[in-house]
Amino acid sequence: MRSIFISLFVISFSLAKAGDNAPLGARSQGMAGCGTALTGDLWNAQNNQAGLAFIKNFQAGAFYESRFLVDGLGQSGFAAALPSKPGVFSLEVTSLGLGKLYSENKAGIGFSKTFGPKFAASVQLDYFNTHIAENYGSSSTAVGEFGLIAVPVKNLTIGFHMYNPTRSKLSGSLDERIPTIMRLGTRYSFSDQVFISLEAEKDVDFKPIIRGGIEYCPIPGFYLRAGAASNPGLMAFGFGIVMKKLRLDIATSFHSQLGFSPSIGLQYGIE
Repeated sequence: MRSIFISLFVISFSLAKAGDNAPLGARSQGMAGCGTALTGDLWNAQNNQAGLAFIKNFQAGAFYESRFLVDGLGQSGFAAALPSKPGVFSLEVTSLGLGKLYSENKAGIGFSKTFGPKFAASVQLDYFNTHIAENYGSSSTAVGEFGLIAVPVKNLTIGFHMYNPTRSKLSGSLDERIPTIMRLGTRYSFSDQVFISLEAEKDVDFKPIIRGGIEYCPIPGFYLRAGAASNPGLMAFGFGIVMKKLRLDIATSFHSQLGFSPSIGLQYGIE
């Protein structure tokens, strides 16, 4: 019964918020989705591409999240970032699905660039597709997004990201627009070992979401993370291990009614 309830909930929620561009990556998941103000993190490819402008080496990785531990309900992703003389080019591919009942897929190509040591900007163009079983079929459209990163004072980073500023509409039989979502995040580093992050997200059609998270590095190469978010209320925690050029991140979030959503990420190339 729990699986049936969750499946019906996810289908109805997905129909209402297809393409909500949720935060991605086990690192940010361990901080309840905080990722807009991170820099040099591979999953900036989804969370705020401007953060990729600060990387100096090639990075690539994969991610998977099991939503509420329901069979067949999960989100997967692949990302890669390549620094070049003009800036950093990035590729992102994500998929969210519930078996054959519902799926949404996104593929994006982005470009980010620094303008001095304290500011960066980015743009990305996405191809977004949804498929719903029975008589709904498939629909697709192009979606744009852009991001900004600023470091106004030492140890403080501010990030802004906007997804679908043009209010793109799904083609096909569904009379539905992709959500337009704005995120504003801050990150303050107390030292090289610990920082906190606060973030607000606003979908133009829904109530705002507030997130907060912390990352702590007690010993070199090992990271502990925790966070909380509102609307819906959830808690999260996780950890990360860095070994030379490899990074493993594991996290889970907990929803009081729907349960745990564990995630794992593995990437090559560390700043």
